[in-house]
Amino acid sequence: MNILDYVDFRGDILFSERGLNEVDNLIFSELSYLELADIYGSSTDTEFTISELCQVYGSLRDGLDYPFSDPWPLLEKCAAADRFRNVRVKYFVNEASKDLHSQFAAVTFIYGDEEIYIAFRGTDGNIEGWREGFSFSYLEETEGQRRAVEYLNMAALREHGSITVGGHSKGGNFAEYAAAFCDKSVRDRIIQVYSNDGPGFIDAVLGSDEYKAILPKTLKIIPEGSIVGSMLSGDETLKVIKGTTGGLIQHDPFYWSVKGTGFEPSERKGSAEFMDKTLSRWIDEMKDGERQQFTDAVFETLDDSGISSLADLHKKSLKSLIAIHKAKKRMDPDKARFTKEGFRRMRKAAIDTLLKK
Repeated sequence: MNILDYVDFRGDILFSERGLNEVDNLIFSELSYLELADIYGSSTDTEFTISELCQVYGSLRDGLDYPFSDPWPLLEKCAAADRFRNVRVKYFVNEASKDLHSQFAAVTFIYGDEEIYIAFRGTDGNIEGWREGFSFSYLEETEGQRRAVEYLNMAALREHGSITVGGHSKGGNFAEYAAAFCDKSVRDRIIQVYSNDGPGFIDAVLGSDEYKAILPKTLKIIPEGSIVGSMLSGDETLKVIKGTTGGLIQHDPFYWSVKGTGFEPSERKGSAEFMDKTLSRWIDEMKDGERQQFTDAVFETLDDSGISSLADLHKKSLKSLIAIHKAKKRMDPDKARFTKEGFRRMRKAAIDTLLKK
């Protein structure tokens, strides 16, 4: 059973009868991937129920690209279910900045007795969003993390119920960061924080009093083959769950195995632990400045290639590879050296992990 089956199974029970659970959390996180900019515009006062949103969104969804599964089937299911149809959806924002290397999107769901779930979107098809994800390894605060704190404070000021914060992938990192560094009056209202296969943080964040204060309320959920959620460190309570497919595809929430009103527990796969140790060894062996130089070199090459989204890579794979190859030839010698050295260290980390095993 996955989250679509769960809506069929649980959809007749209202939130006022049975409160929000970890599967509901993932559903709200997944719905944050809906491309709602044309519906909400720049107004912060616009509000739709999930049922109303489904009626409007259906005519706009053609031609949209998603890095993982299309959230439309989930929206359709929720719009037809008593549990979700009258959930109110507010404060949608979607921002991307090439100059600041940031991609940020968030939305607020109001359910039950005026309870609030604030969902931060993970990395979408925008390349700058993936670049920001890499920068978690050397920055104490990215632009997206800063905006997540602002957003949480804003939504909490306008709404007055108890707060749950969550997100999938990079959105899970944003959820933890925002919950930790928001205003104390807001943090006191937070009852639960969910990181759904989200990456962790550098030591400067992990050692902060603000991060430590939110840990008792934080649950990190990762599939058994997780790679993204194992990147960097975290001290939160961890739940490993079963996936219905293998490899990197397990990062897609539609492949998480649901059992009743929770996820089916599992244990980490050996391949995932190998990747986890390899990436950790690779990151630990580089200084913050070296991580930044490597990231800048890789993503500036993609930019010079004319690639701005995952869709560019998928739809024009051969042309993209040719463009990347040409861009590498034009690359500044120092940046070329950083790139080559970064990948050399990655190979070495993989070999060292294999030999140690």
